[in-house]
Amino acid sequence: MFHTVDMDLSRPLATLLSAADAGALTVLARTEGALPGRRVAELAGANHTSTLRALNGLVSEGVVLVEPAGRANLYRLNRSHVLAPLILAAVDATAAVQRRLTAQINDWVIPCLHAALYGSLARGEAGPQSDIDVLVVRPEGLSAADEETWDSQLAETEDMMHALTGNDLSWLDTTATDLRRGQAADEPIFRSWRDDAILLTGLPLPQLLRGNGTTGGDH
Repeated sequence: MFHTVDMDLSRPLATLLSAADAGALTVLARTEGALPGRRVAELAGANHTSTLRALNGLVSEGVVLVEPAGRANLYRLNRSHVLAPLILAAVDATAAVQRRLTAQINDWVIPCLHAALYGSLARGEAGPQSDIDVLVVRPEGLSAADEETWDSQLAETEDMMHALTGNDLSWLDTTATDLRRGQAADEPIFRSWRDDAILLTGLPLPQLLRGNGTTGGDH
């Protein structure tokens, strides 16, 4: 049996490289300018010494360029390197995962009213063992046959995301009515959705809670 390795959704490059290399490359991939090693370490949230060691190793491999600037060295990603497009794509992998998830949800037979990422991934705190937490609001009044179709499309999307990343997709499957109850009770998980959620598709949460959505059964 084959086993997948969960992806570090906050730092996708760390799935492939050491934490120090991944942190340094992620910072340099997100800027066109050259940065001193200390600044790279600060932006990566990493130890200065380990970051310099990683940068010097990447310089020796030609992936990073270095230039002196007084008593310091400035580092930049070598965007002409054959591996640069792969590095940039890996840094963008989490956004690519979100695009794939959105496209999959938009292809559902029974459309949702709202789908949004929440939890650690939405906050940028996801690690290798983190689930992909998705709030999905179903139409109300689905028939028994539609309920079966709805559950099937949720399961198919879970399988697709696990194949794509190795991480589990965890649905919070609810209705607009239940969301309004959560809002009225000021439940902690409702505050998390309100404050952290990243909309994937459907109505924005405030509009949905005002009751401007549609009900199911007319797809």
